[in-house]
Amino acid sequence: MSRQRRRVDPEVYDRDYLLSENTEGFEDFRRGGLSHVKEQQLDQLELAPGVSLLEVGVGRGEFLLHCARRGAAVTGIDYSSDAVEISRETLAEFPAADVRIADCRQLPFEDDRFDRVYSGDVLEHQDFDDGVTMLREMRRVLKPGGLLLLHTAPNTFFTRGVYPLARPLLRRIDPATIEALEGHLAVNRGVHVHEYNLFSLRRVAREAGLEGALVSIGSDVLRSARHRHTEALSRHPLVRLAGALGRLAPFRLFLGNDLYLSYRK
Repeated sequence: MSRQRRRVDPEVYDRDYLLSENTEGFEDFRRGGLSHVKEQQLDQLELAPGVSLLEVGVGRGEFLLHCARRGAAVTGIDYSSDAVEISRETLAEFPAADVRIADCRQLPFEDDRFDRVYSGDVLEHQDFDDGVTMLREMRRVLKPGGLLLLHTAPNTFFTRGVYPLARPLLRRIDPATIEALEGHLAVNRGVHVHEYNLFSLRRVAREAGLEGALVSIGSDVLRSARHRHTEALSRHPLVRLAGALGRLAPFRLFLGNDLYLSYRK
């Protein structure tokens, strides 16, 4: 029996959605920078002048912009027309950047095209089967020896297990932050079709044929107190203790929220 498919209409990802904190790092984008999490992903790509890079799901385009500023020859796709329009505005200083409307399940590029293929916070917007297809397509267009990097959040072990237990205490520590977080989670429930944990991310990689893929959880579980949901909370000693414990592998499985998949073809 085939699994039921759920897909989000691209019109959901309009300018109002994209130009808000519904998407990671909006305030950093407004200041011309990248969020702390995106900065870490940029470093992991090991970019150099002339490296060809494809971003799957460009959003506002700021990540692709910073890749271009490091000398990469950049291409990006998104199935939201507003995302493509905003990204072209963001990348105005790089007129050679190729940003187009396309579906991540059927990338409009030949095999073995790019040195780097990256996707940040897109996988969770696909159902599991479409996620498998997306990863297969990312692998297909990756050059032999190239690097595929994917980030997804949140971690279901945290959001469904730890957070409901910790929420009353966190609300006492900082009610404003928890109110904002609750609003963000409510938005996510409308657009996150399939969220992951360490084990389910390994499974989707395996079904997509990414043999030898490295799947991990970021150890900086408080995002260095440089995120709107951790900055104020991180001032409390109990939260700092949780952050320290999250650097240890057994605790990180439940406390971390930044899931990574990296693969060398």
